[in-house]
Amino acid sequence: MQRWKLRFLAVAVTLGVAILFQGGSAFAQAKAQAKDPVIGTWILDLSQSKFEGADAPGKRTMVFTAVGDAIKHTTSTIPAGVPGIVVAGGNEYTAKTDGVDVHITGSFLDTVSLKRIDARTVERTGKVMGKVVETMTRTLSADGKTLTVTTKGTNPTTETDYSSVQVFTRQP
Repeated sequence: MQRWKLRFLAVAVTLGVAILFQGGSAFAQAKAQAKDPVIGTWILDLSQSKFEGADAPGKRTMVFTAVGDAIKHTTSTIPAGVPGIVVAGGNEYTAKTDGVDVHITGSFLDTVSLKRIDARTVERTGKVMGKVVETMTRTLSADGKTLTVTTKGTNPTTETDYSSVQVFTRQP
């Protein structure tokens, strides 16, 4: 009988530790989501968006996920008139809102850095060879259903200015 109790205790402790670690991971994810309400998937509403100096995309999706205390931002774009083709696989970076430059893939930008302006607004600065060439500000609506992304920059290759106000809706 004593041996059975020891085995039961060992199994119970093992399961408890496993649940604790799994729960801790879920807790950390939930905490990160509560910390930054932009976490989720966002679809561009072309009818409410404006583009100057650059063509409007056919479709654009942004996904924000928590990675520890940072945010991973992935953008996928399908150009207008070319269904099913994703431009350069989109772009992606993982950053904290601490102003530190991080590498961005799939973009003409070399690095980006994030700075939190307030609870619903983050400013991203994009650089090429250390020079700031783009500023993007994302602002979440008070109800958390709309994300407005305002971008201004200069293409370093063509030296052409561009700007946009992109309105995204949260996906369930």
